[in-house]
Amino acid sequence: YVMHYSGAYADRPESVETPLRGQSPLHAAATGYRSDPTWACSLFAVLGDQERLLYGRNFDWEFSPALLLFNHPPDGYASVSMVDIAYLGFPGDESARLTEKSLADIVGLLDAPHIPFDGMNEMGLVVGMAAVPEAYMPMDSSKGTVDTLGIIRLMLDGAATVEEAVAIMGAYNVDFAGQTPLHYLLADAAGDAALVEYYRGELRVIRSDTAWHQATNFLLSDPGPAAGQCHRYDEIDDELAARGGALDFASAFDLLERVAQQHTQWSAVYDLSTGEIRIAVGQDYDSVYTFSLEPTP
Repeated sequence: YVMHYSGAYADRPESVETPLRGQSPLHAAATGYRSDPTWACSLFAVLGDQERLLYGRNFDWEFSPALLLFNHPPDGYASVSMVDIAYLGFPGDESARLTEKSLADIVGLLDAPHIPFDGMNEMGLVVGMAAVPEAYMPMDSSKGTVDTLGIIRLMLDGAATVEEAVAIMGAYNVDFAGQTPLHYLLADAAGDAALVEYYRGELRVIRSDTAWHQATNFLLSDPGPAAGQCHRYDEIDDELAARGGALDFASAFDLLERVAQQHTQWSAVYDLSTGEIRIAVGQDYDSVYTFSLEPTP
């Protein structure tokens, strides 16, 4: 599905505020994370070609009905993001034939801006997340508190660059209590990228010394080499090293297909320079949908 949202956000009900909290299947996956490969994503930013800065991501989970949301807030940047609408009350069969339902039956979609799983704004900032074994930061009473997807919305709405996005992350408590621990890969249209992790009470901003950056499902903050931690990470690294951190859309999707798993729900490639986004759903890489994010007038 594709949806456009313009205007102020609807009030955020508790069920939407923390979609990864409590007894959700995502939390169940997190509690058994080290032995359960179900919750696993792959992300990369390729920065070797200034004419084509791309960000690719696989979202790997159980069946996740997908919504591509174009968001036009009155006091923030326009953005496009992917949303799993199972967390809006449309799992499984409930997600079928939404366009045939009455407006009253689909009013829950108005909460979609609150839960972006990955996205890009009109300034070329892209944010994606992936699960990790742990994430911890002490709460600071002087800061506002948001949930693990709400921080992505704040960055997409308010940050034009990686530096600005990191500043937003530092200005808020991100509440991981009872939620799947996450880390966040950021990239922008100037060719900057950073992996942000909440590690042992510190906000860690990890840069790359190569023309690409990437993340899967282990903490780069942990001591020791990254190689050998995850076969998907290693395969991405090998491919991007061979190509000097430069891909086009076709080769980006080829790489996402190679590291896809049986439960990959969607694959997205964002062009940070042009605002183009291409989406493959359900591992159907022969049917890639192309969209364009238009800046706010």
